[in-house]
Amino acid sequence: MNYELKNVNRPSLPRCSMKKLFSLLITILLFTMFPPVKAARSHYGARFYRGDIRVSTEWEGTIRVTGKVTVKSGVTLTVAPGTRVLISGGEDVRIVVEGKLFVRGLAEMKVTFEPADGCGNGPPWGGIYFSEGSAGILEGADIKCSKKGVWGELAGVTMIGVVTDNES
Repeated sequence: MNYELKNVNRPSLPRCSMKKLFSLLITILLFTMFPPVKAARSHYGARFYRGDIRVSTEWEGTIRVTGKVTVKSGVTLTVAPGTRVLISGGEDVRIVVEGKLFVRGLAEMKVTFEPADGCGNGPPWGGIYFSEGSAGILEGADIKCSKKGVWGELAGVTMIGVVTDNES
């Protein structure tokens, strides 16, 4: 007996399609096992700060604080009416005042200090800390979702129309 092998026309996917299918399956598997991390919201036109402020500065518009900010002795930080200060991070991220802090919010244009991702979407931030010998005037400010609000040596600090929403 003589057997002859014949090419049987079976439907098959081209190699290129098999590679794409395999890549798609791996991608689905990876996203199922390791979902993407929620990125911080974008804030168009924001200026970013962290570290020491060594020269008198004015904040206006949208400010992103991405680490501990220290207003050094002899320096003044002025925050203009209507400014939004958005803080990223946890309790270690705070504004430390060794010099002077003037927050100049108005009834119709308050200054807001709040987490960049909104309240309840992460740990609270550390608040505004005044060290010994510092001074400040805080007017028309909302300080939201901080661990301690405004704290420290407050003898040289005046607060008018300041609302704090903090955990302690």
